[in-house]
Amino acid sequence: MNVTIADIAKKAKVSRMTVSRVLNNSGPVAFDTAEKIKSIMKELNYHPNLIARSLSSQRTTTIGVVIPKTEKLFLDNYIAQILSGVTDVAQKNNYRIMLIPVNHSRDDEGDYLNFVRSKLFDGLILLKAKTDDPHLSELAKSGFPYVMVNYRKFGDNYNFVDSENIKGAELAVEHLYYKGHRKIAFVAGSMDEVNARDRMKGYKNILKKYKLPIREEYIIYGDFNRVTAHENSKKLLDLKDRPTAIFCSDDYMALGVIEQIKKYKLSVPKDIAIVGFDNIEIGEFSKPALTTVKQPMYEIGKTSSEALLALIKKIKKSPVRIMLKTELIVREST
Repeated sequence: MNVTIADIAKKAKVSRMTVSRVLNNSGPVAFDTAEKIKSIMKELNYHPNLIARSLSSQRTTTIGVVIPKTEKLFLDNYIAQILSGVTDVAQKNNYRIMLIPVNHSRDDEGDYLNFVRSKLFDGLILLKAKTDDPHLSELAKSGFPYVMVNYRKFGDNYNFVDSENIKGAELAVEHLYYKGHRKIAFVAGSMDEVNARDRMKGYKNILKKYKLPIREEYIIYGDFNRVTAHENSKKLLDLKDRPTAIFCSDDYMALGVIEQIKKYKLSVPKDIAIVGFDNIEIGEFSKPALTTVKQPMYEIGKTSSEALLALIKKIKKSPVRIMLKTELIVREST
């Protein structure tokens, strides 16, 4: 039997419009009535025709999520937690997500605009957009609903959800200063990302605050990659005037640096203290447990998804600008 909305409405003794509102989560319906309608749908094994719904409502009920194409993508704790937050909100609102992996090192960076033009989804979330992405201005001018994650650009049409990366980096470096360290090095992330630049700024802010020299030999680049940070940290460990503390722009790089320190037969934190950023789960269980700056990654994903749906439903207008707090988590590595 092909069950229709009319059948559901008749059995629930409500209008088809009320059933449609429950299906699309698109309008006010009393809680008891909504639960009754959902129960009847389940009882009658009703499955909505998604294509028909899209044609009638002019919506696809799909959110596009642009993610950086990297090796072992879904093992990345940062991306996984943000996607978890995005997905939970989307499912709660009867939306699906479509992942769009983008290789930033090739010319496919602007491919997401083709998806926008094809109207394949109702809104777009861009995760870790590059600072020099020339397509962002076109997207902003288009009026299409979108939200950037961990990227800030100020202007009338730019929507973003970000964490307080500068403040978080300041908390990390100031903690090392309070622990008595004056020779503090920094492992930077990919400098074509806003959060990497912010963390560099926070590092330098604290050195300036306490009148410590900014030594170029104390700044190396790990590109948000554990292996790269592991290899490049040799430059710090080989210095005659070696740093006594290292702040890393993310936890994966911090773990790579710790591995290298151990190879040099040095101790963490006795010889060199380490602080990371992000608070990935494995950091808590590493040896030593990693001191880090907690970035609310799940909340970032959840908030960006909520903001996007508000733009899609015209509850909010551009610009949407949301900043979430960071927190220092002190463990054994300092």
